[in-house]
Parts: sequence; structure tokens; C-alpha cells
Amino acid sequence: MIFQPIFTGLLILLSTTTAAKNATSGAAAGKKHNVVFILTDDQDQRMKSLEHMPKVQKLLIDEGTWYQRHYAPTALCCPARVSIWTGLHAHNHQVTSVSGKWGGWLKILQQGLNSKYLPIWLGNHGYKTYYAGKLYNGMSEENGVEQTTARGWTEANLLCGAQTYQYYDPPFQHINATNWNNPNKINKSFKGHYSTTKHDHPFFVAIAPITPHVQVGKNNSPPVPEKKYLGKRPHAKIPPADNFNPMKRSGINKVWHLDHLNTHQEQLLKDHYQARTEALLTVDDIVENVYHILQNNGRLDDTYIIYSSDNGFHLGHHRLGAGKKFAFEEDTNVPLIIRGPGVPRGRKTSIVTAHVDISPTILDMAGMQQRDEFDGRKIPITDATLTQRENNEADEYANVEFWEGASYGFNKIKGKFVNTYKSLRLAGNGYDISYTVHCHRNAHELYDLSSDRVQMNNLHPSAPALTGDKNAFDSGATTLANFPIPKMLKRIDAALLVLKSCKGNAIPCNKPWAQLHPDGNVNSLRDAMDQRFDQKYDELYKNYKVKFTSCFKNGRIDIGAEGPQWTRNGPTAGGQGVSLFNNSTDPDEWSTLSNGTEVDENWEVGDDGEEEGW
Repeated sequence: MIFQPIFTGLLILLSTTTAAKNATSGAAAGKKHNVVFILTDDQDQRMKSLEHMPKVQKLLIDEGTWYQRHYAPTALCCPARVSIWTGLHAHNHQVTSVSGKWGGWLKILQQGLNSKYLPIWLGNHGYKTYYAGKLYNGMSEENGVEQTTARGWTEANLLCGAQTYQYYDPPFQHINATNWNNPNKINKSFKGHYSTTKHDHPFFVAIAPITPHVQVGKNNSPPVPEKKYLGKRPHAKIPPADNFNPMKRSGINKVWHLDHLNTHQEQLLKDHYQARTEALLTVDDIVENVYHILQNNGRLDDTYIIYSSDNGFHLGHHRLGAGKKFAFEEDTNVPLIIRGPGVPRGRKTSIVTAHVDISPTILDMAGMQQRDEFDGRKIPITDATLTQRENNEADEYANVEFWEGASYGFNKIKGKFVNTYKSLRLAGNGYDISYTVHCHRNAHELYDLSSDRVQMNNLHPSAPALTGDKNAFDSGATTLANFPIPKMLKRIDAALLVLKSCKGNAIPCNKPWAQLHPDGNVNSLRDAMDQRFDQKYDELYKNYKVKFTSCFKNGRIDIGAEGPQWTRNGPTAGGQGVSLFNNSTDPDEWSTLSNGTEVDENWEVGDDGEEEGW
């Protein structure tokens, strides 16, 4: 019912689109292919939710390519979605939260992003664009969505209003290309209808169910499966992992101090996982329906289908409850599957990709040129380009960043605390590294994911340890991938310095080593480890080490508080060209020195997890 107008619109799309009908070799220059983008909400990859989706397995994974190191640049719904649609990191689009001064619909409008994102560009290139589901957080009557709504869509049914995350009776706003500036009222008369229901009607360019996000609003709960799937996965289990409710402590700051979860708490998390897998069965139906619509209309062979999620999710990992927002792989490593013309079937690749790469990739599929402001780059989708990237050590990194607080309520620690961080993923020939600098206490995490996939063994020299014990480094783990850790840290910290500052063509996000070595003789961490560069990196680490001076519980971007920055002319102390917000009377402002004491705000949280950030 709720998707029916948009699915009907696809019939028009199939008869009028300018997409090429006989393409066989991938996104060749100038060709206009159809693209279907299916985006779930909070779907994990590390907890193997895809294994509970047989239709995704058969129709997408078996017939396409699975990008197993795909990252959400910010592990939170709205910032991640803006990165998808704009190709920008959050430090450039500046949508860092889901509401308030620093996030959500009002911030998107303030940043001018309602006229600078993917459907606008595709529409200008002759495409019909269709959407159904959740687009952004905060699209409500209170935030003016009934006066100005999302631009660029030929037709759309957008989840809007305070009950966006209700699985039954969801409120939608129907819009089309004639009423972006005078849109329809939010329709709240969907009594008895399920938010994620699929229908036997054609689809549109993007489908974004709320599944498997928790239910929020008038009824707060874990995800709610469609009635026909309730109880269909009784044996679904959170996959065994050394970081699931571990006996030993892990992480840093508040995570380090979390208590071991009790049996009742573990059962709540297991029930939550079962609800997630059952809710995703309806998304599985959507994938099958999309596939058959394309097939029955003779358009399957010239259409790309992209499947992903805005961010990941943890359930009991590192003794946390249910949630996201952390630099752990559970939260940042998300599904990405692509099938379509020229895409290898049944291939799995470990190249590093990110959400900022999705819009560049779709523009390439549409036969369009890349945009100068993009932080991302097109993802290789053919055998030849995949092999080239896999064999190129210079393509090894992803930037992950987060602002504001994270809430705790599943453990004895209660409240919302600073969780701001800058993080770097490096995956090259012989190494797989995660490096994170947190704002609170400027704490550090360093993991060797080739031997510690679940991030339980912090190798940084400053890692915490129990009283009377030594941390891993002091206990003798002084190398990573045969690199001396103190020497390696200076290199990867410099790479993070570049990536946390990168910006389009001005400071390319895909070439941090080229920024650090403009003469072109360094293309990877392995190259940078040459002893010839010891003095260079000693000086950079001494004078421009990544650090914070103040922390904020909200999503405020304050470059002056984020330490050194990288510019076209090299490193600086920070604060370049940014107007700082310093209205101390504003209730949204809260800060402390980075070594200060956090304050408990007594945030309300669910029975089985952290405050979600919806």
C-alpha cells in the first residue's frame, strides 16, 4: 500500500528511461544504466545477518560482488546517509548528528544539501528518480517538511514525522517533481500496514526500509518483524565471538569500565538478534520482488542493484548493549553488494570502500563525470578493475569519524558521555590495521585485525591495563605486521591527520601518502616505513600529532578543538577558515577539556541497549 504509487511509477520509468538496453560491459563512459539502491537501517555485517536472508544470498551475493571491507564513514544514521547521497565525509558536509543544531533535516537545509545531492544530479542528466522509505532524520511537521521537502525526486513516499520508526502504521509524505516547495501533508492514515511491506508492483531508484532499526516513538522496542515472519527464526543466534560479552575488559574510556553482562542481559540481546533476523525477511522479499520486476520487464541485464546499510550495529560486543556509534568493526563495517552488467558473479573482495564512494559509483553507472567536491571515488565493479585495485597497495584506507556522545544504560554505567573520535582503517599487503584517537583523554586504540579481528587486544603503548598488570605493548607485543609499533604509529598518525582534514580535489581523500610525500615516491604504509623518512615523521608526530583540546557531547564541529589540520600547504595548528560557535548561553553547547571529567546527563535508554541516536 505505502509503496504502491512509487512502484507504479516504475512502469513509467521502464518505458521512458534513457537507460541503455544492451549494455554488457559495465559502466562504460556515456552509457545510462538503471540503478536500484536498497538501503537498510542499522544492518550488521559482522553478526552475519546476511546469512539469514536466502534471497539476498541467491539473487545478489551469488550473482554479484560482495565488498567485505565496506565502511560507514560515521556510525550514525543521518551523517552516514548524507555521506551516501553527497559523496562527502561528515567533516565536509558537517551533518554530524541526527537532530538539533548539528544534525537532521534542519542542518541539511542549512548546509544547502537539499540541492546538492544525487537525485538532483541524476535528474539533470535525464533520469527519472523514485524513492520510498526513510531518507533523513528529523523530517517532521515541526521542522517544516510540509513547507519544503526533499528535492530531486520524480516521485517519492518519504517516511516523515515523529513515528518514522514505527513498523506498523508509519506516516508517509507523498511528493513528486511538481510540489517540492509546496508538498503534501504527512499522511498518517496507514492503519494496519507494515512499514517494510513489498508489493507486486514495479520499483523506483531507491528503497530505504527502516529495518532492522529498533522501533522508536509511541512504542519503543527491538525491531518488529512482519506478522507472517514472527517467530520464524527461533534458532537465530548472535554468532560466537571473543568480543561478545568478553570475560576480560576491552576498549578504552567508558568501555574499559563496563561490567560483564549477566544471563538476563545476554538473553535480551539474543532476543533482539532474533527480532532483527525476522524483520529482515521482509527486506529479503523486497530484493526478490525487485529482481523479478526487472526480469519480467526485460531490464535486469542493464540494471545495477546495490545493497547496503547506513551503519552497522553491536549487540553485547565489548560488553556494550544494543547500538552503534563506536569505532569498532561491528558499527562501521557494513554490507555492500553490487550486481549488474559487467559485475563478476559470486566474487568476494577485500578492497577497502566506503559510503562516500557510492554516489561517485552511481554517477559512473549513469555515464556521468565525477564531481570535484567528492571525497569518495568510484568503486571498481568489473573483473579487471577489481583485480587492479586488489593488487594495488596504494588503495588501502578508509576514514571513519564521529562527534557527540554515546549513551550507556545496559550496564551499571549510566548516562551520555563523550565518544568523539577520529579513526583510520589501513588494509594493505600483509597488514590490516585499525587506529583510533578519541577526544576524551586523547585515548588511543590500535588493533592488528589480521590476528585480532574482534579488536580485543589494544596494542597502543598507552592502552589501559588492570591494576598490577601490563598492557599488551608493555608485555612484549611491540610489533605489528613486523613493523615496530612506535615507528609505525608516527606514520599512521600522519595518514589520519591528512584524512581527517581531506576535502575533494583540494586534499584528495584517496591519496594521503601523496599528500605526505608530494614527490610521489611513497604510495603505502610499507613504503612510508623506510628509515629514510624517520626524521620527517618524528617531526610530524612531535608537532602535529592528532589530538583534541576540547570535547563536546553534541555533534558540534569545532576545528579549533580538533588539533592540527592538514592543508594544501602541509600541516597547521588548526582552526583554518572556520567560524567557531561560542555562544555559551546556548543550551546545546557543552564542552570540557579533553582530560576532564564527564557528566552524567541521565539519558533514558532502552531495556537492552544504548540510546539509539534516531
